[in-house]
Amino acid sequence: MDSVEYHFPVLVREIVEVIRDELESLDEIVFVDCTLGLGGHSSEIIPCLSKNSSIFLLDRDKESIEIALKRIGSLLKDRENVKVLNISFSRFFENLELNGKMLVVLADLGISYYQIKNQSGFSFNRDTFLDMRYDKNQSVTAFDIINTFNFQELYDIFYRVFENKKLVNKIVSVIVVDRERNEIRTTYDLNKSISKVVSFKFLKDILQKVYLALRIFVNRELEELTDLLNFFKNYKQNFLLLIISYHSLEGKIIKDFIKTSGLTFKKIKPSKDEISRNKPSRSAVLWVIKK
Repeated sequence: MDSVEYHFPVLVREIVEVIRDELESLDEIVFVDCTLGLGGHSSEIIPCLSKNSSIFLLDRDKESIEIALKRIGSLLKDRENVKVLNISFSRFFENLELNGKMLVVLADLGISYYQIKNQSGFSFNRDTFLDMRYDKNQSVTAFDIINTFNFQELYDIFYRVFENKKLVNKIVSVIVVDRERNEIRTTYDLNKSISKVVSFKFLKDILQKVYLALRIFVNRELEELTDLLNFFKNYKQNFLLLIISYHSLEGKIIKDFIKTSGLTFKKIKPSKDEISRNKPSRSAVLWVIKK
């Protein structure tokens, strides 16, 4: 079976219900899918939108966009106001003009199963080059970081996720020593280094966090989220902002934004049924923020 078939959009039923409830009386909106991915969410949302709506579908990963358009292309044929952009959502919002229209924005902050299974560097279970870039036009890879960043720079990257000084010191120390002998080029090279200072019992959990820390840094994920929320801090019109977060670093940024802006919000977690069908969804939280 093709890996694309394994991609389950998280909390999609709940998202559609929120959008239908909030937009029941609105005929013309601007919908922005900040993280199109393979099109799982948009394939369910677009049929709920009136033909007068403007639709923007964004993703930094060109390969994912190509797959998504094969999946949802038929839904876009009869719509005039659709733009598909290979761009980061922070750049997109820098120049957005809405002319008073209601804005609905979805941002799924997770990585897709397709990327984990098929693209370089994202999975510690496959021996691939340490890439980890969503946007292949971006210059810095995880390989560059692991092999050229100094001790303190690496320490700061990993400490952000681990918050354990002793453990981070061990991980960074072994990386710095090993790369002096031979460059750490692939995921298995990195795994081998870290396995020297982490017992097998805890290795999987530690590797998950190491790869998360690198992925966050390579793709400026927290900065992207902050830039998105900064746009809404200054946005004067009505909006519906739907964000799916997966870990506490994202959650903290969102909580701080809500606290300082005083906006109405609610949190929705996956049902037991969804978690049983799609285990990675267990860490997901849907933030429904509106003005």
